[in-house]
Amino acid sequence: MKLPVKWINESFKKDYSAIELSDLLTLSGIESEIQKSKGEEILDISLTPNRADCFSYKGIVQEVSALDNAKIISVKQALPKIHHNLTMEVDVQSKEDSPVFMTRVIKSINRNAKSPKWLKEKLDQSGYKSINAVVDIANYVMLETGQPLHTYDLKKIKKTILVRRAKKKEAIDILDGSRKILDPNYLVIADVEKPLGIAGIMGSFESGISEHTEDIVLESAYFNFETIMGRARALSLHSEASMRFERGVDPAIQEHAIQRFTNLINEIAGGENGPIHSSINKKEMPKNKFITLRKDKIKQILGITIPNQTVKNILNRLDMEIDEKDFGYIGWSVKAPSYRFDINEECDLIEEISRVYGFENIPERIEQQNTALKTKSLRQIKRERVDSIFHRLGYNEVVNYSFVSPSMNSLSNSDQDMIDLQNPISIEMSVMRNSLWPGLLNNLSHNIKRQNKNIKIFEIGKLFASKNKKPIEKNVIAGLIYGQRRLESWAYQRNSLDFYDLKGHLEDLFNSFELKNITFVSTSHPMLCPGVAAEIKLKNKKIGIIGMLNPELAADMKLDDDAFIFEIDYSSLELPDLRSFVSSEYYPSSRRDLSLMISNEVIIEEILTEIKRLKIKELKDTIIFDLFDKSDGETTQKSISIGLIFQAKSRTLRDAEIDEFISKVIKMLELSFQINIR
Repeated sequence: MKLPVKWINESFKKDYSAIELSDLLTLSGIESEIQKSKGEEILDISLTPNRADCFSYKGIVQEVSALDNAKIISVKQALPKIHHNLTMEVDVQSKEDSPVFMTRVIKSINRNAKSPKWLKEKLDQSGYKSINAVVDIANYVMLETGQPLHTYDLKKIKKTILVRRAKKKEAIDILDGSRKILDPNYLVIADVEKPLGIAGIMGSFESGISEHTEDIVLESAYFNFETIMGRARALSLHSEASMRFERGVDPAIQEHAIQRFTNLINEIAGGENGPIHSSINKKEMPKNKFITLRKDKIKQILGITIPNQTVKNILNRLDMEIDEKDFGYIGWSVKAPSYRFDINEECDLIEEISRVYGFENIPERIEQQNTALKTKSLRQIKRERVDSIFHRLGYNEVVNYSFVSPSMNSLSNSDQDMIDLQNPISIEMSVMRNSLWPGLLNNLSHNIKRQNKNIKIFEIGKLFASKNKKPIEKNVIAGLIYGQRRLESWAYQRNSLDFYDLKGHLEDLFNSFELKNITFVSTSHPMLCPGVAAEIKLKNKKIGIIGMLNPELAADMKLDDDAFIFEIDYSSLELPDLRSFVSSEYYPSSRRDLSLMISNEVIIEEILTEIKRLKIKELKDTIIFDLFDKSDGETTQKSISIGLIFQAKSRTLRDAEIDEFISKVIKMLELSFQINIR
């Protein structure tokens, strides 16, 4: 929006320079630049959407007055004479969209009248082109007051003006010569036969005034900004009226604008005035409410104490209604004027006070506050590490009830007594669980019935039992896998998850906690398949169990694939000590491979354990890279290949040293396991 500096100064006794006005507005949050046109200084003002009250000469004058505490020279507007009683009948059918709708019929306008020089100059300096006296005056009043006006040719209106929603696919030819197709999202001004204009945006070509127009209908209305917002853009239209209506127009200024237009048209082009026809729905009009403004809140946000009288003076300059609360000790109850839509909360009032008080008068200060570094407990770190490992492997965590059926509890093979509930919900939930497996199997069944075929789940929870009539609680981790190793694809063969997938997942968990000497020893369990079950031991102490679900249970659950489950003691997972430095291996390693023929009864894990017991410090790693085992029962032996990797920290190992280590390993294997080296 552009306004000449000379025009702004007409409202004050003081002559502001362009720089003074620009600095005053910009420092308060209303950005403005200085331009020159034909020797006149003009302010080019950029407004944020919330400051619709400044989208006019009146609004800028009010802002300058409040910021500089300058008195506005008020000129009382005389009421125009009424020459006849003719009014335009109006039917506002959509009152929530147009709470205020005023019209006036002005007859016998001098159609040859021209806009005076002062009017053309102000319009030109503000970026408006002069068209004719009627349009120029309407644009001037809009620029002066912020209220868009619209004029219709009285002879082109049939009987009544209707304010209604558009009909579906209703067409209208507008003033710019284009045709627009509307729908009920648009509000239109119409008569009984045709639409006269798109409310708040643009009038129709048929109803517009021309060089032959002598009798006009003047419209001054308030439209709900939500009704107008975005509609002009949707139609690829742009108008000064739509810009103002969609940001918000003062709902109390329509009568002032219509009287101002009437006085100017009478002065420039004559005319006979009719009375104002008003349609006002107070229920639908926007109303500003009283807001509590607290003194301590002002200090808390701004960091300074502003004297009470200064606060009241600023609020009065902003045309606020003030009511002191508790004689001013607590603060004030404040109500914004009708044209300030942007003030709805206490923080908005404090922002206004800071703007007018002057941001430059608020000292800059760096707040200092002592804050304690909040660290996570070891328990939280441990739990997060376990969760992250399983989530990375594709598991989902589940949480089940601690109550199960006695029959499921009996399958856990526990040597401890069950804990019965005194008032169970049902027989299926009558004892405290001594294993997490029953809950995981229920989760598996629930998912399969809902066509979820590939399942990885885990749970961390408590087991309950009693021994010698003393209750026992223990935290464990349990998990279950079922389904295919990969999603169905043409690129891969169909491979089901197996025991070694689950074993590998647990090894990832143990490696994360740097647990050494983990072994898997064959065992039996009522819920697991014979031959596919193993105890998990840490330094020869049992910490858990892993295996395939018993085929009988799988058949009862009607499973298409094998399910594999595990359960380990949560307390066996201990966070490793923090290490600040680990030296890198500088010298190269050497590898030697051994191929062995062993009995089917020999467990490979035992061979690896015995190799570790030799305590060869240069032996860094042992790898099993090949296994051949006939499953048809034709042979009682199997062949394995083991890779032994040797490395020293301070030097490169010689072949003679490595040969000596290998001889030591071979001798142990021959004596302990009667193994033949191939």
